[in-house]
Amino acid sequence: MHELSIVMNILDIVEESAVKNGASAVTEVEMEIGELAGIEFDAFDFAVESAPRSDLLKDAKFKVHRIKPVARCNDCSHQFATSSYSDPCPVCKSFKTEIIKGNELRVKSFRID
Repeated sequence: MHELSIVMNILDIVEESAVKNGASAVTEVEMEIGELAGIEFDAFDFAVESAPRSDLLKDAKFKVHRIKPVARCNDCSHQFATSSYSDPCPVCKSFKTEIIKGNELRVKSFRID
């Protein structure tokens, strides 16, 4: 389950930044995770609940925003909702498309005391 290692890395990054900012506690970690980011959301939620945490992060709640995938056609510039990396453009049928939203995995913000 690579979700646990991802959560552990997120906790490390947040803790390092919180310490630099003189925090006594982290209360919330806000994430943006695209539906095409390769994350199994149930496994991610389980990893968040079961990952060992330092005293600084012990009460931190995770708020996860799931980002719907959007692609753009490189031939006609049409943007469209998609569910995979290989969907053709619904307008011109070109397969020259790229994901412009929905594959992100980032800490958007976190709250500290």
